[in-house]
Amino acid sequence: MLAGHVGDGACLRPAQAYGGHQVSYASHLLPPDQLAALLKQAGLVLDARLLQEPAEGATRTIATFLAHKPERS
Repeated sequence: MLAGHVGDGACLRPAQAYGGHQVSYASHLLPPDQLAALLKQAGLVLDARLLQEPAEGATRTIATFLAHKPERS
């Protein structure tokens, strides 16, 4: 299972985390179709995909993917 925020390819570089702690990292909001393609490229079989629109007060869509490794024949 893979889940997280998705987007249009934007790169976010926050300077503060919860509680005001300083952070330094990049977060890439990839489109759901691109994430599904990457899972397939990795040799996984995609079983389910769920897109959850932002709740009231939220701004980002959440995507959840369920995939499995195929059995060898």
